[in-house]
Amino acid sequence: MTARVTEGYAYHGPHVLPAGATAERVQWRPLRPRGERHRVLRWTCRCRSTVYYLVAGGGQMHIRRTGPGGRVETDRMRHVHALELWRRLLLGDAV
Repeated sequence: MTARVTEGYAYHGPHVLPAGATAERVQWRPLRPRGERHRVLRWTCRCRSTVYYLVAGGGQMHIRRTGPGGRVETDRMRHVHALELWRRLLLGDAV
């Protein structure tokens, strides 16, 4: 059986699968407002205590995490790298 992430829809994002024992540890940093315009492209389901947002702005992307520990984000990165990290987070291969 293959693990699948729910697709989600307009107001209900996908559920993140539980992180595996070998999940990559993402380097989260405190939220740094930069004054640039940004757009949230995707988000995970808000029924969980931790919500992830895929954000684009300034020609780059990053991922923001909101949860019990506050709001943190990754460094800005190229789109291809952010999309791959987003996929790994959803599948529980990164945390």
